[in-house]
Amino acid sequence: MFLVVCATEFEMQALADWITPKSDEWIGLVTGVGLVETTLHLSRFLEQHSTQSIQGVLNFGVAGAYLREDTNSAKLLDICLAEREVMGDFGICHPDRIESLAGNLSPQLSYTLSAEIVNRAESLLLENDFNSRAGNFVTVCGVSGTKDRGHMLCSKYDGLCENMEGAAVARVCDAFNLPMLEMRTISNFVEDRDLSRWKLAEACSKAGQVAAILLKYALKECAFFAPTLKGTRKGLSIE
Repeated sequence: MFLVVCATEFEMQALADWITPKSDEWIGLVTGVGLVETTLHLSRFLEQHSTQSIQGVLNFGVAGAYLREDTNSAKLLDICLAEREVMGDFGICHPDRIESLAGNLSPQLSYTLSAEIVNRAESLLLENDFNSRAGNFVTVCGVSGTKDRGHMLCSKYDGLCENMEGAAVARVCDAFNLPMLEMRTISNFVEDRDLSRWKLAEACSKAGQVAAILLKYALKECAFFAPTLKGTRKGLSIE
């Protein structure tokens, strides 16, 4: 069985539009928005269910793309896969920087996901005529509402995009020793906030469609979430 995790009912419905839920094959969990709600509801779910029956966790949804100056900058409605998740604004927040807490106060803030799973997802999506880009995802407690804050976080973490839940899913999966894949579709740019430029509905719809492709393949090829092959990227490696 596979567990599919997202933050909102809106996103989960987008997946249900493309694949029929079957409780013996996969189950969807809507956690709510943000690190706290995600950690609470995902941990509670896994404590109440046998993790031995869960073959992998798919986290999907939307994200805001950082305005990078290189060729890896994501565009609206691009599909992005997380190579690493970082808790981006944990610490002391200054206007122009994030300062880490003292070493004995700071928890683990970065989680490297399985390179093998990311590679398989990229190949599968390409076979289905979907291009994707992989990179570092930054999870924030507060959405960045200015271009300057986005640039600061992008520069600090070499970030591709930001979201509000991914690092929590990675942290919990690490604790429960579960392999995961995170896929998000770009709904907006991280810039001086302008909702008129967002494509939230379109991004949710596309995220649901792509998540369905990944899930359908995983249901046929159970080894999809097994991080056993040698990857080319620096591999949360869960081995």
